[in-house]
Formats: sequence, C-alpha cells, structure tokens
Amino acid sequence: MVRNALICVGFALVGCQSTTTITPSFEYASTSLGVYNSGLLNVGQLFVWDRKDNTLTRLDEVPFPSPPASTTEPTTLTASNISSVSFSAGVSAAVKAGASAAIRDNVSIEVQRGSREEYNSTITLISNEIIRKRNAGEDVDRNWLLSRAAKENSGLDYVMVRGVVKSDKAELIARNAVNGKLEISAPGEKGGNVSIDLSKESLASCVGDRSPCFLSFQVLDPYINAKGNYDFEPVRGVSNSQIANLLKRL
Repeated sequence: MVRNALICVGFALVGCQSTTTITPSFEYASTSLGVYNSGLLNVGQLFVWDRKDNTLTRLDEVPFPSPPASTTEPTTLTASNISSVSFSAGVSAAVKAGASAAIRDNVSIEVQRGSREEYNSTITLISNEIIRKRNAGEDVDRNWLLSRAAKENSGLDYVMVRGVVKSDKAELIARNAVNGKLEISAPGEKGGNVSIDLSKESLASCVGDRSPCFLSFQVLDPYINAKGNYDFEPVRGVSNSQIANLLKRL
C-alpha cells in the first residue's frame, strides 16, 4: 500500500502536460536497513562473486546457529535512502535517474515489529562447513570453486548473508503522492511528465509473522593460510547497492 498526496516533485513544479507512467520494481532494492529480500534468501546463503564478470553464483547455505548472537527488540523501523530500483523496459536513462532521485527523496518503507538478527564468527562457520563437506565425501574445493578462488588475483570473492531484519509487515510510505503515484518532470524529454506508479508494489515477501525482510551481507576474500587450510579475509567498502545490483542478475 502507498499513502499520502499527489504533487509534482523533482526538478520543477509542472502544470498539466502529457504524462507517461512508469512502474518501478523494488526487487532487491538497497535501503538503510539492508537489501530488500525479495528472493526470500536465508541467513547463511553463500555466493561466489566473479568480479571480472560482475556476476554472482549461488552456492549452498552455511548452517548458522540458533539463536543468533544478537537480536533487537521488535519495534517500528523505517527503511530510507532507497536505491537500486528497477523500471519497466524502454525507460530512458534520464528518466530513470529522475525517477530514482524522486524515490530516494520521497519514498520509505515502514517496518512493523521489526528486529535485527546478527551472527558472529561467520568465518569459523564457513570453515566448519568446508570440513563437514569434505568428511562427507563432497568435492567442496570444486563445487565452491575454492581451489580457483584462493589463488592470487583470482577475481573471485564470496558473499554471504550474515544478518536479517525480520518483521510482520512492511509498507511503502510515499510523501507527495496520491493514489499510489508520484509525478516528476522528465529530464531531457520534450515537456512531458513522468508518473511513477507505486500502487502495484505490495512488498509481498515481507508480509507475515517474522518475515525476513532485509538482509545484510559479508564479503570475503579467500586465501591459503600458514597451516595450508582455506581461510577468509573480510572485504571492506562493498556497498549494499553493489550487492543489490548483483542479486538482480541471478
């Protein structure tokens, strides 16, 4: 659902002109609470990231302990600074940029009874799973691309879901909108307006008791340690929007 009122937002107030309607998708959108979990990924889900091709390959889920290391008390949370939003086909780059800015400045996600769950010792959990798989006769070196990834300058890193925000319901909240629509002037277009239709986005994967709504990630660089075993070094500086854009390509 979307609430609140319709005016023209963006670069200038505009009068009554021809209007083109575009529909955004919040699939794996990046927010201040994490990446929206439209694919219902679980904590412990592991991916290999090919940085040369900028693609993710989904691997196994690493078993995580229950309960998590830390859990916040349920409360109302707001996911703001929304980015990495997709649009329907045929939308120009200029219109996408304007619409993305309008969404970032005017749209948030209100999360009811939201709580964050985080886990510690994630590298140990991965190492233990590697040992378990080997003992079970699995070729984890090959299946997880470990032998390739641990080589110097391999261009392969690992991305793991390490935390989650759970809630009972998430709802789009839009300032300056009515009937589920924002309206902006279209940069670079011939005097037309663009209406951003938010009414069809229900955030369905974030409705229900303790739904896993938003995800946090850890990026790991593999190497062979002094004992000859696989080990992992945390990679800093990878933004939620980078991970969000990778997940959209799965």
